[in-house]
Amino acid sequence: MSEHSRSNATFKNYAISLGILVGIVLIMAFVVSTRSGEHIPSVDYRPDIDVLSGAADYPVTAPSPDLTEEGWTPTSSTLNVSGPVEWSVGFATADDSHAMLTQSDADPEQVVADRVKEAEEAGTVAVGGREWEHFDSEEWGALVLREDGVTVVVSGSAELDELTHLAEGLETRPAAAGGEDAEGTEAD
Repeated sequence: MSEHSRSNATFKNYAISLGILVGIVLIMAFVVSTRSGEHIPSVDYRPDIDVLSGAADYPVTAPSPDLTEEGWTPTSSTLNVSGPVEWSVGFATADDSHAMLTQSDADPEQVVADRVKEAEEAGTVAVGGREWEHFDSEEWGALVLREDGVTVVVSGSAELDELTHLAEGLETRPAAAGGEDAEGTEAD
């Protein structure tokens, strides 16, 4: 009889297969655990504020730098100075939602329609001593402030408290005279 037993060969193959599978699972667990920290790309929107201050005929409203210290990450900044002047800056909020500030001297009804999406008017919200129009839907919310010559919209998938927090953190710079950059002052 042979020293080679069929039962020993089966157990050996089983142990090798199990070892390989455990190794694969451990490698996958390591890869997943090292990639769990989400990296959100950040943009610097301050140069757009400077350009906007020189191009806009209205006081420029910008987010406070304190937002980034509170965990808000600026993710996009879009500026259009040809035709109606419009600036939008998007944020990933501290609670992992999205909020965007838009200001424009275009037709207020068009600006609101573009930024409010399908949300319905839900009343007003007092922010910084001003009444903002509140729009709300299941997936989207917005706060709208219509001022002389400019419409300011804070919108996004974020909850109302986060949209309000962004609106509270806005600072208004006076309109620049002759293209000079004006110092920031806090919004009322």
